[in-house]
Amino acid sequence: MPFRDVPFLRNITKIKIPRIRKKIRIPLIIGLVILFIALGMYFHLVPGPGSLVHLFDPKGTAGPVQSVADAGASLNTPLATPLIADCLASPGLWSDPLSVQFFDMSRSDPTAWLWDFGDNTTSIVQHPVHEYSRQGIYNATLTVTWGDGASRTTTAYDVLDTRKDAETSVLVDTIRDGIISKGSFLSFVSTDNNSSVTVNGIRTPLPAGSIVKIRADSDTTGTITLRHGNILSCSLTDATLFMNGTQAAMGSFGDCEVPALRNYHANLSFAIEPTTGEVRQILINGSKILAGPENSYIVVTEDTTDIGNDLTLVALPGYYEGSATRYTISPALIAGFIPPSAEGNAPLNISFMDRSAGSPDTWSWDFGDGTGSSEQNPMHLYTSPGTYAVTMTVKNGDQTDRAVKEDAVIVTPPRVVANFSAQPLEGVVPLTVRFTDQSTGSPTAWNWTFQETSYNLSFYTNGTTVYDTITDQNPLETFTDPGTYNVWLTANNIYGSSDVFKPQYITVTPSPYNDSTDDIVVKTAKPGYLEQDSSAQFVVSNTPATITINGTYRELPKGAIVRFVAGSDQQGDITIDSNRILKFAFPDIAVYVNGDLIDQGTIGSIYIPSMEQFQTNLTYYFQPKSAQTYEAIKGQQYLSDLDNAWIRIYNLGLNEQGSLSLISGTNSTYIDGADNQTVQDWILQ
Repeated sequence: MPFRDVPFLRNITKIKIPRIRKKIRIPLIIGLVILFIALGMYFHLVPGPGSLVHLFDPKGTAGPVQSVADAGASLNTPLATPLIADCLASPGLWSDPLSVQFFDMSRSDPTAWLWDFGDNTTSIVQHPVHEYSRQGIYNATLTVTWGDGASRTTTAYDVLDTRKDAETSVLVDTIRDGIISKGSFLSFVSTDNNSSVTVNGIRTPLPAGSIVKIRADSDTTGTITLRHGNILSCSLTDATLFMNGTQAAMGSFGDCEVPALRNYHANLSFAIEPTTGEVRQILINGSKILAGPENSYIVVTEDTTDIGNDLTLVALPGYYEGSATRYTISPALIAGFIPPSAEGNAPLNISFMDRSAGSPDTWSWDFGDGTGSSEQNPMHLYTSPGTYAVTMTVKNGDQTDRAVKEDAVIVTPPRVVANFSAQPLEGVVPLTVRFTDQSTGSPTAWNWTFQETSYNLSFYTNGTTVYDTITDQNPLETFTDPGTYNVWLTANNIYGSSDVFKPQYITVTPSPYNDSTDDIVVKTAKPGYLEQDSSAQFVVSNTPATITINGTYRELPKGAIVRFVAGSDQQGDITIDSNRILKFAFPDIAVYVNGDLIDQGTIGSIYIPSMEQFQTNLTYYFQPKSAQTYEAIKGQQYLSDLDNAWIRIYNLGLNEQGSLSLISGTNSTYIDGADNQTVQDWILQ
């Protein structure tokens, strides 16, 4: 439809617009355009500024619409850790005042490093060591880079400042062991007569005016404490004391007290060697720093004449708090192992333990006998005698280190030394003795020979017939003939043999069965027992006679016939002296008076001032037990030393003096009396 045919528009064209003067026409048009745009943006009829840039973008086919579930996925993705450049400089490494150890302390795992040492030299090593050619003041710059090219830069100022030998406040706290290096010393002039030092447990005074020097003679352990110009302690395991230029003592230093001094000079070097122990913290001038890679070698050096420097130095575990003229932290891969040396007889089993610093991740062992291992802590068996060098090679990334110990393992031929013991050494026939081999040197064969002493002792050379020979390691030999026997043992292994000869070692006595006697003495560490149904009977011949049974006191009339019967096997005491009964204490005894049972139980006390017609059926026995025992009958000794036999005594009664002593307990028994018949049944276990 033509424009003019639209009724609405046609009417608009008929509107008379006043004629605008030319001078205001252009500003008015500009104002109307601005108004039009503002109204369009307000009513979203035209795009806003944020989308104007896309107004003329080429139009393409619309892609698939992302689901609502996935729309927020990117919001949960954690932000990447930023790359942060950081470094640490440790001057004076390797005791070289112009050498500086640099540590990369950057975060977020950079992949490339560029160091500018400030003297027109650079390095791309992560932890470089740089030696400056001349003294001066240098600033070092580290630039670290990610794999995507992102980089960060940091600057360490005054990494080498040789203008002065400044002291630094250092605190090293570790559970590792430290050492006070050989040659470290303290020197001073004592100004107090109460000063002293203890060497090898002996107190040595340091009179006022004495020129004193304490020097470590080897890498040693110990403690040093200085407070407010006083030496409170100086304990070293190996040191020398000089007084007025003369050696006064040397050895182990203990307590040291120097309350006042002058002309002080300390030259100390304290080292914490690489181990797997933890370094708790290192503070430099009050600021906590990292110790570099694990197992760093840490050295603190103090060379000062400042008497006001406080110091706490403890070697075990390593702790240092005080001033330092130099400190170093060396993160090197250092190979090491224990034991550093070992010696023993073949076959010798050695357990090697890796003690390398720098966290190696691969190990290679050469045991020196043509074998090796890739384990971290291997165990190796040396089967042949010889001297062996051990080599351990460790790696961590591109770092490699090797520890070689010549003569690390010395394997000697196992020399056999024959020896043995036996139990029991004496007894009646048949006597069974257990022989126990105690030879050293790992024998593999044994030859026992037993000979009665009536034979010639040189039976090995003249072919004399012996009692018996056995090839067991721990034989059990039964001697059926009385006599005294020599014992010979030969022990052998593949490297040789050894002999031991013990003359008159075993004594075998005839059996004392049915040996009538009036006197017997037994002393033993065995527990003894009064056998059940054992009995004793007597007539009271004088009063007052009394007995207490189960706590009840009773009087026994003159002429009463008293009978005791054991109700069970039990222990107790008997004391009868000159026909007087002073004790018959047992826990389970039936008491009869004139044939009537008056009570049964514990006899607490008894006193019979005189008795007659004493009759005994008391049987006392000892079970087999290896214990110290002495037994004599008619004064002749039958048992002595350790035994392991049954002993039973029947009809135990009074000796010629009318006395009987029996004291028994859990671990000992003593008997002195007489009996009508003694029977001993010897049963060896």
